[in-house]
Amino acid sequence: MKIKDALNLAKQKNDSTRKLLECEILLCHIIKKDRIFLHSNSDFEISNSDFELLLQHISKLNNNYPIEYITNKVGFYSQYFYIDECALIPRPETELLIDYASKMITKNNIKKIFEIGVGSGVISIILALMHKDLEIVATDKSDKALEVARKNIKLKSILDSSLENRISLFCTNLLDGIDRTKDDFIVSNPPYIKNSYKIPPNLHFEPEIALFGGDRGDEILLDIINLDAKYLCCEIGYNQGYLKDYLKNYDDICFYKDYSSFVRGFIAQRF
Repeated sequence: MKIKDALNLAKQKNDSTRKLLECEILLCHIIKKDRIFLHSNSDFEISNSDFELLLQHISKLNNNYPIEYITNKVGFYSQYFYIDECALIPRPETELLIDYASKMITKNNIKKIFEIGVGSGVISIILALMHKDLEIVATDKSDKALEVARKNIKLKSILDSSLENRISLFCTNLLDGIDRTKDDFIVSNPPYIKNSYKIPPNLHFEPEIALFGGDRGDEILLDIINLDAKYLCCEIGYNQGYLKDYLKNYDDICFYKDYSSFVRGFIAQRF
């Protein structure tokens, strides 16, 4: 079957609003080619088994299964990373967390930071790529998520061979058992959704441990605040701006908004 015919048939089966784009991404994943190849070789013949696999993937999409988990690939901060069901899929809003954390690192000449809830590793990796002398201690309660982070550190070591030496991964809660510095810097995108909140269908495939923060949703965020780091940069839920009341130990506090103008995180510093 020709590529153009396969895409037309698959598009008819896809319920998404991004019908053709998703079909192209999936077919590229299956035949190990890029989209330029698809558009330049529309008469290229693909096998029946490849077409059947494409339809299977489309069926998953129609059942709200994330395309990132099918392709094991996610775009984030102008990079591509490995992803699977063991880790939360990085969102564009988290790029803002990196921007604010990076500014704090530069402004205060920070040489070591701690990331709580490293997940896929994208935050630590991007910050390490941006700051070549930065050492990072990253933790997560999930061994499986840490495996995803390890894969991404190895994957991005082609850009900076020092990544594996500068990013240390530990399986623990918060920073339990970790030696901390006097002027420590903590960055985190922790779980902050209420346990009772009805999440969208696509989120059901992502790890609950990375989504739900407790009965109120803010329990883990409060635990992180109570660690009393000198520098703190956290992503939060859109309705959690009240956390300012818990940051009374900090001299400089700034809440920032996401691309939809919702409160999405804060940076805090003690002088």
